[in-house]
Amino acid sequence: MLKSVHLKNFKLHEDTLIEAAPITVFIGPNNSGKSSIFQALLALRQAMNSPIHPSRAFISPLARLDTGPGNPFMYVASELVNIGEFADVARGGRGTLAIGVAGGLESTQPLAEVGPVQVNLEVRVADNSLSYHEGELFGSYSLKWVFLGQTEPSPEIVLSTLFGRITFAKVPGFQLLRVASVQARTPDSPELQRRLQDTGNALAGAPGQLLNSLHHVSAIRGFEEWGYPLPEERAQSLERICLPDRAVALVTTIASNARLKKQLSDRLSDLLKIGLDIEFVGGSRVKVFANQEKRTDGQRLFVNEGTGANQLPFILVPIALTPAGETILLSEPEVHLHPERQCELTRMLLKVAKKESIQFFIETHSEHVLHVILNAIARHEWLPSEVAIYYFENVNGTAKTTRLEVDEQGGVKGGLPGFFDQSLDELTEYLESLKKPTA
Repeated sequence: MLKSVHLKNFKLHEDTLIEAAPITVFIGPNNSGKSSIFQALLALRQAMNSPIHPSRAFISPLARLDTGPGNPFMYVASELVNIGEFADVARGGRGTLAIGVAGGLESTQPLAEVGPVQVNLEVRVADNSLSYHEGELFGSYSLKWVFLGQTEPSPEIVLSTLFGRITFAKVPGFQLLRVASVQARTPDSPELQRRLQDTGNALAGAPGQLLNSLHHVSAIRGFEEWGYPLPEERAQSLERICLPDRAVALVTTIASNARLKKQLSDRLSDLLKIGLDIEFVGGSRVKVFANQEKRTDGQRLFVNEGTGANQLPFILVPIALTPAGETILLSEPEVHLHPERQCELTRMLLKVAKKESIQFFIETHSEHVLHVILNAIARHEWLPSEVAIYYFENVNGTAKTTRLEVDEQGGVKGGLPGFFDQSLDELTEYLESLKKPTA
């Protein structure tokens, strides 16, 4: 899970530090820098997953693919954001920005033999090229490095273990580290050599693995067609730039996983009293249907269920697929939902977070979402330390972030700027208007 995010000179963020909690909430007016936190993380992840290594470009032009019957996707799966050129994100045209990330990784593949690892990482980008990076890995093994640029001496890093030595090289691209060599204590033991190589690869890949443990749910979501084409190969990721690609990936994932389809249908039924079903059409296309309780007209195309229902699978399926200990970056879960349903969805998110150990970063404009979270603290279902609420505002073109202080009763010191006070102002004005005599 993420521990912190630190941005310097990225869009509105001159110097912003977010210290995360299991539930981290971003509130504030439009154009105040909330979405930029997600974009910075996704852009760094995209650079790390570049198919060309060592790649030093932070932002690269994204080319659309030629779509066809076998490939309906417009962009490759590793491309997560399309935010223009470097000059569009480097604050004030300064040509330099920095992104820092800290977090923990569970003892799962490929870290099974290494154990849990804490990652601290900072990269600096100048004129769209990686100019500096430093980091620290600690757990069963500890590893520190600083890369000062190609013009500076860059000695290798040697890690001694019970089984031998692993030598790491610092890379001038977003791969950051690679294993240069391994030397087993018993040189003629292929098993020890393999074990050292696997350990080195796991440690070198930990920064990328931390970024890949973040799963973005875009604010733009929903079914727009009655059905979708089936690609020749099952979609490997639901996280894609454009809505049509996300819809194809979502439907083909559901079509190939009966257990996931049932789980999705059950959660939709809990929230909206409708389920979801699919039908294969001609072997190359899938129809998406809604099954509604007490309906006498049978199935209906899901796209005809309305925008609230259509956007929910795009939230629920990524959550169902997220392993324990990883993070969902969720943009505006309230979109298109009635206030009562916003509350029910938020309760479901809190339940999933607690039961399945999934971290949520939630960007919201909804006081109903906030009210449910604060009520959960008041009912002692969550501790104040387990929830971080950040208020964002745009002050003369610079993002200002303030972590709000929450007490054990769910109260927020100083109130929630722009939320309940706005509702009270509107209600007061309305009540005053009722007192005025009619003509």
